[in-house]
Amino acid sequence: MDLKNDTVINVAQLMKDDIGAARKVRMSLDWFALDQDLMAKDVTANLRLTRITHGILASGLVAGIAMVECVRCLELYDQPFSADFDQEYRPTIDVRSGVALDQPPADEELGLIDASHELDLAEPMRQVAILDLPIKPLCRDDCAGVGPSEFGDDDEGDRRLGVLGQLLASEDETIDDE
Repeated sequence: MDLKNDTVINVAQLMKDDIGAARKVRMSLDWFALDQDLMAKDVTANLRLTRITHGILASGLVAGIAMVECVRCLELYDQPFSADFDQEYRPTIDVRSGVALDQPPADEELGLIDASHELDLAEPMRQVAILDLPIKPLCRDDCAGVGPSEFGDDDEGDRRLGVLGQLLASEDETIDDE
């Protein structure tokens, strides 16, 4: 099965199958939000959905390119990522009878299969993608960072701090007068 620009999969038929039954899914996303201000593009995932005793086990590899900011030069650049993930999903409704099922305790980190028998792979994919990104991203190993020419002459200092400089100068004058 191939999915394009969607992370939601209907698993009703798989839930009716015997334990151990599996489906392979290939997913591709043009854009994928990793965080409020972090986007990924050209995201792909090769997944295996396996029927287990209490639901579905989704496992696979997610890869893509995140647009991150270099910690030295503050420019956006493309950072590739690739990570494996496993996520267990439990149904909220019995697929055969339509009866609501008891839910696991809230402290268990399980995904849920909704009343339409669909599961959403966005959250586990998002989590492993973020964890695969570097903590201090560098656009290249020899990045020199922000140059002094971008913020003015070093002798002049930051203009935003000029008021503080004036306060220090007036304080020095007061001390000298005493």
